[in-house]
Amino acid sequence: MANEHLRRLREAMPSPSGSGLAMTRAELAAAVNQYIWTTTGEECHLDVDTLARYERGQPRWPGATYRDGLRAVLGVDTDADLGFFRTRRGKSADPTRPPGASLKALQPDALIESVNRRQFLQTLTVAGMSASMDEFAHELARLAPARTVTEADIAQLNSVGGFFTAWAHAHGGHEIGRAISVEMSRAVDLLKTPCPPRLKPQLLKAVGQLGVATGSLLFDAHQHKLSERILAFATTCAEDSSDWHLRAKALSWRARQATWIGDVDAGLTFAQLGLVRAERLTPTERAMLHTAVARAHGRLGDIQATFRAIGEADEAFAGADPTNDVPWMAYYDHAQHNGDTGHALYELAIHDVHVEEATSRLATAVDEHPDAYIRSRSFSGFKLAALTMRTGDPHQATKIAEKAVQDAAGVRSERLRRTALEITSPATHHQRHDDVAAMLTSLRKVGTEA
Repeated sequence: MANEHLRRLREAMPSPSGSGLAMTRAELAAAVNQYIWTTTGEECHLDVDTLARYERGQPRWPGATYRDGLRAVLGVDTDADLGFFRTRRGKSADPTRPPGASLKALQPDALIESVNRRQFLQTLTVAGMSASMDEFAHELARLAPARTVTEADIAQLNSVGGFFTAWAHAHGGHEIGRAISVEMSRAVDLLKTPCPPRLKPQLLKAVGQLGVATGSLLFDAHQHKLSERILAFATTCAEDSSDWHLRAKALSWRARQATWIGDVDAGLTFAQLGLVRAERLTPTERAMLHTAVARAHGRLGDIQATFRAIGEADEAFAGADPTNDVPWMAYYDHAQHNGDTGHALYELAIHDVHVEEATSRLATAVDEHPDAYIRSRSFSGFKLAALTMRTGDPHQATKIAEKAVQDAAGVRSERLRRTALEITSPATHHQRHDDVAAMLTSLRKVGTEA
């Protein structure tokens, strides 16, 4: 009997791709695998075929790990809500288990069906006593079916990339290193796996998107060398797949990182490379890259070049239409644009150049960033507090900083921690005030506790 509960729950979930369609089995499988990995550290391989069997009612009682994951992703409280019911013996009827739980997963179906399981295990034991491990591994490899890249593999890469990006916006780049290592290794392995020609561009794009998400997380954690390598790798994937939108995003992150670590010349170069053939980019993407140019010029203290780049960014953003943008550009809204241009102007405003304009843009970013982008709100909040402490009322600056501290409470980010501490120098002149002294104490927790 088909499991209509499970099928209807899946079809009621929107696709994470932003297409407006229902979640596919591949996307649900990827989300469940990622949830299990994130919450337990257990690597699982729920796939499209297994989900299809679940929806057909075969089995009626999958393993506990997968039931937990499906409940969490589909947002239900009980196994009955998923349409799962315990079998007569109260045991799982599902042969699909996490890797290593069953030798059956290593063998072709025809062999399993023709040999009694106990006899098969005994045969393996005898073979293991008489053959070397290398020979044994070779025999198993011969039994395994040829591996090719599938649409489910690509869907899982896209899902993981989206998960990493959302995690970064909400929680920062710490405490996700193991997951990054596993997923990037898996992505690289897929590039070495035979792939149907029709899927190759999609595979390169998915790996590139994951690389951008991963590189930005490592940047946030100040793992700069590895971040540079992965972002460069992502750029190559974008170029090999002829995806100009992904190329723009990868080069934008490379520009931001280079400018952050003081290699401003490289930052300008990456941003300007991203603007090559700008007519192929959306207005939002052009605005994003022009702000990267502005931030580099701001770091150099070049007033005219900074304002010229901000003017080009403003002009591009005026024509932005979110319906024309790829899903990963959803973050670059009015708040983000004001925050990025405000950060560029901050470099000039601390030298008493266009203080009001910088203050206005940063304040807009703080006011308009939703909770989903709380890390960005915190960045702009700390910049606004530091600028206000230098040029305005220290008590008002303290209030702004305390609000930013509250926003940053769940974010672990070395980059955010260093941004928060920029207020320390101008605040030392006002430490005699109790509120300023208390604020400086609370800053020590930023970026280190979540």
